[in-house]
Amino acid sequence: MDGHLIMLFRTTAILITRNCCSCPCCCSSSLVISVYFVMSGQFEDMTAEHSTDIQTTSNSTQKISDYTTSKATFFDPAWQIALTVEFYFQYAVIAIGISGMAANALVLYALIAENAQNTKKRAINLLIINQNLLDFSSCVLVVVIYSIGYGVYLTGTLGYIICAVFFSDGAIYSTLNASVINLTALTIERYLKVVHPFWSKKYLKRWMIHAAMVFAWIGGFVFDLSAAFTTTIIVNGKCLSFYVWQSPAAKMAYMTLVKVLFFFLPLVILVYCYGRIVIVMRRQMRVMAGHSAVQMSASQIQSKKLKWNITKTMIIVSVTFIVCWFPGSIYFLIIDISSEMQPDSLFVGYSFTVFMMYLNVSVNPFIYALKHDGVKQRLARLIICHKGVTVGNDSGTA
Repeated sequence: MDGHLIMLFRTTAILITRNCCSCPCCCSSSLVISVYFVMSGQFEDMTAEHSTDIQTTSNSTQKISDYTTSKATFFDPAWQIALTVEFYFQYAVIAIGISGMAANALVLYALIAENAQNTKKRAINLLIINQNLLDFSSCVLVVVIYSIGYGVYLTGTLGYIICAVFFSDGAIYSTLNASVINLTALTIERYLKVVHPFWSKKYLKRWMIHAAMVFAWIGGFVFDLSAAFTTTIIVNGKCLSFYVWQSPAAKMAYMTLVKVLFFFLPLVILVYCYGRIVIVMRRQMRVMAGHSAVQMSASQIQSKKLKWNITKTMIIVSVTFIVCWFPGSIYFLIIDISSEMQPDSLFVGYSFTVFMMYLNVSVNPFIYALKHDGVKQRLARLIICHKGVTVGNDSGTA
C-alpha cells in the first residue's frame, strides 16, 4: 500500500474507535467490512481521487458504503480479535489517564509549593513544573476524549474544529510533543549548568528559560494542529483525520519530520548530554569525597547533592521517555517502508504503541515522587498533615 499506509491506518483507527458499540462483538459486520476494505489495496484508487477533489470524496465514500452493504456477510476472525483489543485498550487508556491525572496533580502541587518556599529560585524548577503541567494536561485530554467517545455527528464549522482538535487526537499529541520539547530544553539546561557552569552563569538568563517553556507549548500545538486542520475532513458527520494530503510525498515528509523532531533528535540530545553530565558529576563527587568538611562548606556540599539528585531524577525521566516512545517510533517507521503487514497486525500494534506513549505521562509523576527529594518531602508533609487532621477529628468525635 506504499505511502498510503499511515493515512489508511488512521482512517481505520477512527472507523473502529469512534463507531464501536459498547461491546466489540456487538459491532455491525458492515463496520468490520468497511475497516477491512479501507485497509485493502482496492481503496488506493479512491484515495487518489479523494486527494484531488472534495466532490470525488463523497462519491468514493458512497462506493465504500455500497460495497460494504453488498458484502455484509463477510467475517474475519482476525478483525474480531483486533476489535476486542481496541475495546480493552480504550478502557486501559482511560484508567492510566485517571491515575496519571491524580498523580500529576499531587506532584504539581508539591513542585509549586516547594518552589514557592525555596529561597534560591532555580530555573530547573520552572522547567520541571512545566514538564509536569504538560503531562497533567495530556492526562486530562486523554480521559475527557476517550470517555466521551467519538460517536458524535459532526457538522458545520464547530464540528470541523472539534474534529481537527479533539477527535483527531491533535490536542493530545500536541501536549505529548510539547512535553518532548520541554524535556529536551530541560536536558540542555542541565548540560550547560553541570558541564559548562561558568558559561551558563554568564550567558544563560532566566528569560531564556521562560522562552523555552512558552516555545514548548506553542511548538507542540502549532506543529500538530496545523497538520490536523489542513488534512482533516468530515464526511457524513464522521471525522476523518489526517486524511487529505496534497501528495504522498508531502505526507511522507511530514511523518518523517515527526519522527526526527520528536524522537530521534531528542534521543541523540538526551544520550549525549546525560552521558557527559554523568561523567562530570562523578568527577565532582570524587573531588567532594577527597576534601574535608573544612575545605568545603555545608552549603556547597548541599548544592552539589541537590544538583545530583535533580540530574538523577531527570535521567530516569528521560530513560522512561525513550522506553515508552521507542516502540511507536520504530513501529510507524516500519509501516512507512513496509507494504507486507496485515491489517489486523497493524491495528493491534498501534494500540500497544499508543498505550505506551500515554503510559509515559502517567508514570512521570511517580518518578518525581520517588526520586525528587523536594517532592518527596512535600508529599510526606502532606500525608502527615492529613493523618493529623484525621486523628484529630476522630478523637474529637469519640
